[in-house]
Formats: sequence, structure tokens, C-alpha cells
Amino acid sequence: MPVKLRLATFNIENLFTRHDFNAFLKGPRSREARYLAPIVKFMANYGNADLTEFEEFRQLVQVASIAQDDDKRQHTALALAALDADVVALQEVDSFDALRRFLAAYYVKTGETNYRHIVLHEGNDPRGIDVAMLAQADWPLYTRSHADLSGSWIDNEPSGVALLDAFPKAKTEANKHKSKRIFRRDCVETVLTKAPVSIFNCHFKSMGGGRSKSMGVRQMEAIAVREIITRKFDDPATAIWAVVGDLNDYRQVIKVRKALDDNGNRQEDIEVPDESGVDPLLFDGFGVNLVEALPDKDRWTHFYATEQHKTQLDYIIVSPALADKLVGTPEIIRLGMPQRVPNLDPDARFPRIGWDRPKASDHCPIVAEFRI
Repeated sequence: MPVKLRLATFNIENLFTRHDFNAFLKGPRSREARYLAPIVKFMANYGNADLTEFEEFRQLVQVASIAQDDDKRQHTALALAALDADVVALQEVDSFDALRRFLAAYYVKTGETNYRHIVLHEGNDPRGIDVAMLAQADWPLYTRSHADLSGSWIDNEPSGVALLDAFPKAKTEANKHKSKRIFRRDCVETVLTKAPVSIFNCHFKSMGGGRSKSMGVRQMEAIAVREIITRKFDDPATAIWAVVGDLNDYRQVIKVRKALDDNGNRQEDIEVPDESGVDPLLFDGFGVNLVEALPDKDRWTHFYATEQHKTQLDYIIVSPALADKLVGTPEIIRLGMPQRVPNLDPDARFPRIGWDRPKASDHCPIVAEFRI
């Protein structure tokens, strides 16, 4: 009998159980400052002083963060429950203990059965955000990290050399990373035992500093994931595998305009860029991006408010063999998106979702169902 598998991916946005005061020491325009609770940025005077002397100020940061995170994590738990998934790949998890505590304090309050199997490998991210796996009790799994792979690993096989030649930006980065680690976070390989499925959970380099400038790094990471799969299976096209996670790049941009259409919604236009960081995983039909089964304007998982752009940053890319086992189409859960996201039903949200916050995450989770 075929086995039902509901597989999901969810960037749960900075699941931390710690406070980092370096954001204040580095100034209000630092990259770290964007992770501060907005009420603290509004109320607090901060610059380059030694804030470790100001215990009252430190307590303000902690209290504001705790209050904001409590609302947020209730919504995160609701979004996770809405997936009704057997196996979930998570990104931006601070630690195993943070994940375990989140499940116990928030997720079980949704009334759902808690996940029995929890796995997290410490990866390469300097902020300490890692990828993790959750599985229900009847889905035992085995995992291993690929965080230690370096650029020289890719081109020691003809298949890797050919891919680097096909993607010159990735080749340039691989040459820079001959003795450096490829993955900005990790590629955690998970093998399920209930059904013969291999899942590769990834969180590629962000577009911080510019999409074009960082494109080669993401393409290098994508090539490395493809190489892991190619070297694992004699025939990747007929094997059962999935690459999931926040791949931090898009294949189309939905630009939201100020003008309204006949239905009172803001007009949306679609632009298709020349290349993407995920291209190596789809090149020559290697993998299938399941979200592309949805209408063009329904494929987004992330809203960038500054530019008013909707894009797909989160993926379930599967082998052609696994794509044939898909039931229906993937579901993108948007109930936890903030109210500022245009052209969504204002009532189609979890209770108490705010204009900008609280929210479940800045990413929408995706789930797909298979019969294997």
C-alpha cells in the first residue's frame, strides 16, 4: 500500500532564546540592529557607549523582546499546526533546546500531537541560526550534516566541473572557496525509514548586499546540493529525493503597484529575471519546483515591504520520480502574514495578527503531500 507523506518547509524567523546587545554597540544602522524589538529602537538612545553598565537598559531590551516574541511564537505555532505535516524542515533555529522549548511551550497548546523526532546540527552561520528537522512518531529518520564541505569538493568529479562551467559566477566563488566552507548554514541530509525518501534541508546565503553580488554564492551552494544528490544515487531522476528550505532567491518577481484594478485590489505585474541562485537545481530538468504548479501570482512565499515585491524564496524541489507521486498541488500557508501584505483577505489571518507584527514569520510555510 502507498504511504502518505506530508512534507513541509518553514523559515520560522529567528527562534532565539538569548539576547544580543551587540546591535546597540554597532550603531542603529548596523545589520544587527534590524533584529532588535521595534519598541526598543523607538524608545532607546543608543550609540557606541558601553551599554553593559546600564542594567536597567538591558532589562528594557529583554522585557520588550520577550513580550514581542510571546505574541509572535503563538502565531508561529499556529502556522506550524496548519501544515498538518508528517515531516517539517525548519530554518533559523537558534538551538536544539530553543526548538524543544518552543514545541513544549507553544506548539502543544494548539492541540496538535507534538513532534517526537527533533534533530538539529550546528552549522556555519555566524549568528547561530541553524536548520532543523521535525518528524512525527511514526517517521523515524537518520540525518547527517554537510557543513564541512569546501569548494574543492565540488570539482573533484566530472559532474561538478561541468556544472561549474555552466554557471560561471558559481565557478568564481568555488575557486575562492577551495579551502573554505561552501554552505553559509548547512545542507542537512535526512533519510526517512517509513518510506524511501531523502530530504536535503538548506538555507542559502541571503541577498544582503545585493542580489547580483551574492548570486554566485547561492549558485555554488545549489551546485553542491546537486552534487551530493548525484553522488548518492545512480540515477537521480528515478530516485526519491527533495531539496527543501529557504534558498533565498527567486525566479520571478510580483511587483505590487499603487494603482487599483477593477476589483479594488492593487495591480500586480510579473517580471522574470535572467538567472537565479536556484537554477542549478532545476537545470536540464534535474529537479521540479513544485510551487510552479500554482498560478503565477500565487507562487510567492515572502513579501519585501520596502520594494513592494512578492517572491518565492522557500522551495520544495523534488526529483521527477517524486513529482509523479504528488497529490494535488502544494499549499502555501499565509494565515500568519502581517496585515500590510497587499491583496490578501484581511480576515484570512490568525487572531491578533498585526499590521507589521505580531506575525508568524516573514516567510510563508509550504506543504506538499505525496503517496509513496
